[in-house]
Amino acid sequence: MHIIWIIKYLKQTLTYAIVYKRDNCMKDFEIFCDASFACETNSRSRYGYVYFYMGALIAWTSVHTTRVLTSSTEAECHAVVHAAKENTWVREFVNELNMCKHTEPTIIHQDNKGTITLMKGGGKHKRSKHFTIEFDALREYVREKEIEIVYCETEDMPADMFTKILSRRLFEKHRDSIMCKGGEA
Repeated sequence: MHIIWIIKYLKQTLTYAIVYKRDNCMKDFEIFCDASFACETNSRSRYGYVYFYMGALIAWTSVHTTRVLTSSTEAECHAVVHAAKENTWVREFVNELNMCKHTEPTIIHQDNKGTITLMKGGGKHKRSKHFTIEFDALREYVREKEIEIVYCETEDMPADMFTKILSRRLFEKHRDSIMCKGGEA
C-alpha cells in the first residue's frame, strides 16, 4: 500500500525541483530546526533541519537519535546542536571558497520556547541538568556569534516535514517553501 502512495506522490510532483536563486528576504545563512520527542521505536526521538544559504536550500536532514532523550526540550536542544555543527562546516567551506565575507551569525529558527529560554538565559534548571553539555555548546556558539536562535511559530516550521506526520495542507505548504514547481523559478 505504501509503495502505491509513493508512486502517486512522485507522479504528481514530477515538475517540482530545488531551485537555487538568491532570496533577498532571507539572511545569508539560515536554518529551520525541529525535533519530535520519543516518536520512534524504543522511545527514540527524531530531529531534522533545513539549511539555506543565500535563500537556496543546500542541506537537509532527518535522523533518529542514537540515545533516548528525556524531554522535548532536550530533543530540540539536541537538534539545534547538530544544526550548529553543520553550520560550522558550511561556513568554513564558504570561507575557504573566498566567495564573500560573512560576518553575521547564522539564524537558527526554533519552535520550542523552553529551549530558547534556557539557552539565552544561561541559567540551569532542575529538569535540564542532565543535558548541560549540549546547552553549554549552544551557549558557546551564541557567545562567539556563530549562531542566533530565533523563535519560529510551529505553523511556519518547514523542518516539521522531516520530523513528524503532517496534514496535507501543512506538508504542501512546507514543501512549497523549499521547492519550486516547474516554470516558477
